[in-house]
Order: sequence, then structure tokens, then C-alpha cells
Amino acid sequence: MKSKFFTLSTVAAGLIAASASPALLANDASSELERISVTGSYIKRAQNEDATPLQIIDASDISASGEITLTDLLRDLTVNTGNSYDEQYTSSFSAGSASVGLRGLSPKNTLILVNGQRVSNYGFALGTQDTFVDLNALPLGAVERIEVLKDGASAVYGSDAIAGVINIILRNNVQSTQFRAGVGGASEGSLTQYSAGVISGLGDVADDGYNLTFSYDYLTRERLNADDRDFTRSGDFRDKPGGRLAGWSSQGGNYLSDPQNPQAFENCPGLSEKRDRSDFTPGADGQVCAFNAQPYNTLQPEVERHQFSLQGTLQLTDDIQAYSDFLYSNNRSSHVFGAPLSVGAGLRAYNQETGSLVDIPVELPVGHPDNPGSEPLPFEYTFFDVGERVKANKQDFHRFLAGVNYRGLDWDWSVNVLNSQSRQREYVDNFINRYTFENVLANGEYDFFNGNNDAETIEALRIDTRRPGFYELNSINANASTILKELDNGPLSVAFGVDWREEEMDAGTSPEVLSGTELRPAINLVKGKRQVAAGFVELDVPVVENLNVNLAGRYDHYDDFGSAWSPKVAFHYVLGDDWLLRGSWSRGFRAPSLPEIAESNTISYGSVIDPNDPIDPGVRRGFTQVRTGNSELDAERSTNLNAGIIWSPKKGASIAVDVFEIEQDDIIAPDNAQFIVNNEELYADRIQRDDAGRLQIISNQYRNQGTRSTRGFDIDANYQVQLSNSTLQLQSTWSRLLEYEQALVAGQEPTDGAGGNILGALPKWKGNSQLRWLVSDWQWGVSLNYTSSYEQQVATQSSNPGLDEKVDSYWQVDSQLVYQGFGDTQLTLNISNLFDEQPPFDPAGGAYGYDMTQYNLRGRTANLSIVHNF
Repeated sequence: MKSKFFTLSTVAAGLIAASASPALLANDASSELERISVTGSYIKRAQNEDATPLQIIDASDISASGEITLTDLLRDLTVNTGNSYDEQYTSSFSAGSASVGLRGLSPKNTLILVNGQRVSNYGFALGTQDTFVDLNALPLGAVERIEVLKDGASAVYGSDAIAGVINIILRNNVQSTQFRAGVGGASEGSLTQYSAGVISGLGDVADDGYNLTFSYDYLTRERLNADDRDFTRSGDFRDKPGGRLAGWSSQGGNYLSDPQNPQAFENCPGLSEKRDRSDFTPGADGQVCAFNAQPYNTLQPEVERHQFSLQGTLQLTDDIQAYSDFLYSNNRSSHVFGAPLSVGAGLRAYNQETGSLVDIPVELPVGHPDNPGSEPLPFEYTFFDVGERVKANKQDFHRFLAGVNYRGLDWDWSVNVLNSQSRQREYVDNFINRYTFENVLANGEYDFFNGNNDAETIEALRIDTRRPGFYELNSINANASTILKELDNGPLSVAFGVDWREEEMDAGTSPEVLSGTELRPAINLVKGKRQVAAGFVELDVPVVENLNVNLAGRYDHYDDFGSAWSPKVAFHYVLGDDWLLRGSWSRGFRAPSLPEIAESNTISYGSVIDPNDPIDPGVRRGFTQVRTGNSELDAERSTNLNAGIIWSPKKGASIAVDVFEIEQDDIIAPDNAQFIVNNEELYADRIQRDDAGRLQIISNQYRNQGTRSTRGFDIDANYQVQLSNSTLQLQSTWSRLLEYEQALVAGQEPTDGAGGNILGALPKWKGNSQLRWLVSDWQWGVSLNYTSSYEQQVATQSSNPGLDEKVDSYWQVDSQLVYQGFGDTQLTLNISNLFDEQPPFDPAGGAYGYDMTQYNLRGRTANLSIVHNF
């Protein structure tokens, strides 16, 4: 994963306000500071009164980063340990989207807010069960700052805030105009991108009593395919430890009269060619028709985005202010979804009556022109003449919030209403029509062996599908805060409020799938709706001088699973001018997602290493997985512990160490497919095999599985020195994962995934170290980014002979140059992956050869941008 230069100065803010200088650690009763609220609390307080584990990325940091998308900005966080995905994940049900998940707990455990309020989830689930906010729907050009709370916050916000909260604060009260434009690309080719944007405002709240702030962002970027990169082009990783011919398919065209001994057609169809079976199955005899599938694999989709925001503020009286914000995004992405469809053993279609799959025989009947024998002839074949499968995703997203706040007579209160929707349409072209396929098998109209099929027959085989997705959020929030009493050691403050919201998800599938027309369907049907009501209270108590204790509690009631109570106790203690101690204990929860608890049915495709395969034991084998929702689920419950210390010996220098521990109970997940296959005697009723004994289907259901525990620590250090005519800044941020334990199957002993990939790639160390030099009109920066090695726990010596025990560590250097000598114009050159480092090879990465949750194959990229202010 690349990491950008913005963290140079921003993580210093992440040391909390206390880290900036010793003066910020001391309470100053004479200071007249504005009382504000920060992420994780509804109590307004002076900026120097509190220290929370909060990392702040402000407007200047965003500008200096050179990033043009919110996704790239946030995925660089070292606390984004793993198990989160961006648009590389093109094979998913949520292709074209992007997410972030703190502490490796996946996106569903990280709460995303905009201006302190929730945002609609994406209309399709990630990995069949995770609901999440699509970062690609939020315009970076409208962002004033981002606050990253690295602590549980269910006591304030309710569900999902287990690993932390990311609060995106939008720009408002803008009185000037700014234009932005940029162009970029990759040194190895592809990924050419163009961006543009404007932000402008009308009126000043202080002088005119109103303001309207408008922004527009545009981005277009071309597609990156696997055959555009040397690393993946050949699909042949056999020159690497444990590498196989993973990017190739052996299903070009083969006889299966003996299922354990496929043999190539005399004339290989389309782009396939004859290769020895031993290339795919060590020790096997004969040849198969195979082809390189990498030209049909997309690493980064083509995208086009139009994003708009409008912020409005109206001063109604001296104490009352009306406000609103509106966001709208129209996003398009497209990519090659896969090679032309291959048919063979295990081919299925959907049966709507039973909600299950039916087997479709793939065999030439007696009398077929291509079957000279006296018995039906099984075979496998790829429809090259139908064409590659292409997927396009279209998203329309909006969020509208309107409210009124009051500030006067020692009270602050706010009431707002919100509506947010994410509407998706997915288009997939060039699947195969089941009924036409069965007809051409019966009547011999399609020539499988010699090709040269007429256009009419090919067109009759082809079907295009359309899939809709929808998520809607409606909410009402009211909260108030006041100082109950001014005590000798500071103000005794309280906040309280109520929340109501309604969520609805409706993810469908195409009529062609439901009618059983599409061969080899992928289905993620979700239909659910629920209401939530909550009340919360928070108390800030100055116990003694420089020691504050914060108490909070929230009660949530859901009309599907039930209720949850989330308490929290936190403190911060200032010791002299140089030291600050902080700590917290809290309980939290994550409500079952609608795909998990509502009416849902999922059919997808995966692969496992099957030790019982009769043909290739110990070799990775594809299978169909069937999952269903479970209305009996309970919420996941968590206990969070955090403790930290900050030392700030002088102005511009500080170091902070924060330790965290998160324990979750009743984790919701299907049972691990690899564990089921490895222990088939325990789960025989979940596994279906064909007549030859080869794995076909694994059935699963979401269940409360047991516990997950993770713990680790963060180190943040910064140093700034003023030279004679310049400023030098040094910042280093590191996150260490000590433990990440979870059972693979309910009732089994937990497995520790920290520093391995059995529970997703979870390296123990992630770090950024940055140097920034500011002199006159110039800024120059360099960033060194590190991801540690991790143990190979998925691929084995039987599946990948010769593999290394560990996936290598990774270093990456980014650089940036900013020039501001043109008055109101700024030029920025941002180079990511300066030395064009490739990701470390991971045989568990399949056809791509690397882990997509940690790395990408963009290679060296550069972006030149210009900003002009009026």
C-alpha cells in the first residue's frame, strides 16, 4: 500500500491537541478559547481542555498530500491494518467501491460520519455480508478536515463504532473561489487520469447572516488490466517460491470422458493452446487446452465521477442558526469481469422455487456431430466467440441534512433531520443463456470443436444482465449540552440527546438469474428494513486539578435483534507542562447487518485447497458457496481498553504511545470454508460432491461464532525545528498488531491471525516516516512507508510446493514538491512509489500474486496539479 505525504504534519495533530506544545497541555484559566465539540463527544469544550486519541487531517494537509480522492487519503492510515478493500476488488458484489477498516476489523466495525452524522451505506454488500460507506461517493474537494478517533465510541454514536470513528468535516462559510485541475498517470502505462474541481462561497455568516458554499469535483481515470503489468502479464508465477500457473485456465476445450483425466480437443478453441497437464496438476499425463486469463482480469477499473456539495448557513437570531448540507455523487466504473464463460462439470443455474441451484449437464448427446461415440460425451469449453465478460457499475448517491442549533444562556442544542440514499445499477455483459446452450447441445447448431459459428447462433447464446441495489437512511437527532457548574478545577459539563433512524436495503438480481436463464449465476439477494431508537448521556467531571473523567452511556433499541447498552469511562491527566496520561474503558456493539439478519440468499464462488480431491488432492479447487441470512442473530458485543501517554519536552517535539485492546463476543460470520473441507467428517451435511467425488457446493449460514480479540499499540512522534530561513518537520507513525485471535468455526479453539493471512493479511507492523522541508515558496517532502512480512497460513506446501514460510516485507518511497511563488497559484508534483517497487509475491493471491487488501499494482505514478485562488 502506498502512503502519501499528508501524514507528515497531520499525524502530529493525531497526537491530540496536547502534542503540539507544552502550553497546550496546561489549563489556562485566562484563555478565551471557543468551546467546540470534537469527534467522540457531544460536550463542547475549550480546545486545550481535552486530550483524546484523535488524529486530525486538516485542509492544508489534504492540499499538500497531492491526493485527489478520499479513498487514497484514508487507506494510507497505519491503523488501516487490513481486511478493507478498494476498487481493486473487481470480482466482488460491490465492485467499484472502496472502504476502510481500522484495526483490521473490516469496514463494518468502523463508523463513517459526515459532519458528525451518519451516511447511507452502499447498496450492495461487501463479501456478501458487510455493509459499509463507499468512500468513492464522498468528494475530497468539499472536505475541511478529517478526524480519526482511534477508540471505541458506541457510548456516543451507537452501532459500528467498535474499532473507531472517521468523521469527515465539510467546508463551510467559504467567501472566496478556488479552482483545481490535475493530470497524472503511471510510468509503466495505463491509469491516465484527469481531475478538476471548484469551490466557492457567497455571503459571510458573521457579516451578512448567511453563507452558501458550493463545490464540484470531477475525476476520470483509465482502466488497468493484469496484462498491463510485468508482474501479472504472463500469469505464470513458477519462477517465484511456491508459484504456479495461477493466471491460466485449463478449461479452454477438453474431453472429460474420464473426469480424472481431461484430454485436449484436437483443435484448441479460440485463444487457448495445448499445454501439458502437469503444468496444472503435478505428475499428470497428457495435454489440455489452456489459455492465459490475465487479459481478462482488471486490477483497477475505469472510473468517471461527478461530485457536488452545497453547505448553507442562515443566522435566524443572535442565538439560533439554521444549517444544511447536501452531497450528490454520480459515479461510473467499468472493468473486464472475467474471461469468456467456461462450462464443464459443476455447471449450475438458479431454481427460484427452491432458492437453490440445479445441475446443468455439459455433455454432447449421442448423435451430436461432435460426438462420434455411442455414449454421451462430457466436456469442458470456453465460449471465446461470445466475448469477454464486462461489468459496469453506476451509482447515484445523495445525503441531505437540515437542522437548527442554538447557543445562548449557557446552553448548546441542535436538532436535525437527515435523508441519505445510495442507489446502484450493475450491468454485466456476455453471460450464456442456459436454454440456448441446452438447445445447441441437443440440435448440434453450435460447433464446439472447429469454431466458425455464425453470428446469429453466437448472439442467441449471449445474455446481458442488470442488477439493482439500494440503501436508504432516514434519521432524526437532537442533542444538548451545558455547563452544570463551574468548579474550582474546571467546568462540570453534561450532554444528552436522542436518536431515531430507519434503514432499508434492497439488493436484487436480474430476471435472467431468477428465471434460471443465466448459467453460473452469482446472487446476493437482500431485502430488509429496520428502525432504531436511542438515548444517550455524557458527563465531564474535573476531579482534581488537571484530571478530568468523562462518563458516557447510550441505550439503543432495534426492532430486529433487540437492545444494547454501551457505557464508557475515560480520563486524561496533565502532569506538569510535559506529560499527559489518558485512558478509557468502554462497551460497544455492532448490530447485525441487514444482509446478515434479514431475508438474504447468496450464491457465490470461491476456492479452497481440497485434501480429499480424488484427482488433485491438496490442490486449490473452485466451488460454489451458498449462504443465507439468520433472523435469530444477536449483536456483536465488544469491550475496549485504551491507555496512552504523551511526552512533549519542548515546542514542536512530542511522542505519544497508545495501547489498545478490543474483545468482541458473538462474532457474526459463516463458518470458514477451508476448515470445513479440512474436517469433512464433522461437516458432511454441508458439503456436496459430484459423482467423481470432486467438491461442488458448501452450504453455510451466518452465525454468532464466538469471540475475537485484538490488541496492539501505536507510536506517533514528531519534531519541528525552525532554521534561519526555513522549517524542517519530521513525523513518524507506527502501528503494531500484537494479537488478532478468532475461531475459524464456531466451537473451535481460536486462531491467532496477527502476522499471518489466515484471517486476512494482517502484518504486525505498518509505519510511515516523513520528512518535510519548507523554505520560501517551496515545500519538499519525502515519505518512507513500511509493511512488515507476514506468515503464509493459507497456501501450503502441497498446494504450492517450494513456497516461503513468509510473505516478504515491503518498503515504498513517495515524494512531493510544492511551489507557491505565483501569488494565488500553487503547483504540486506528487510521485507515489518513486522507485517503482512491486508488491511482495503471495501465492495465496491467486491469479494476481499479491494481497489486494495491502498493496496495489499501480507502480510508479505521478500527478501534477494546479490550484488557483480568487
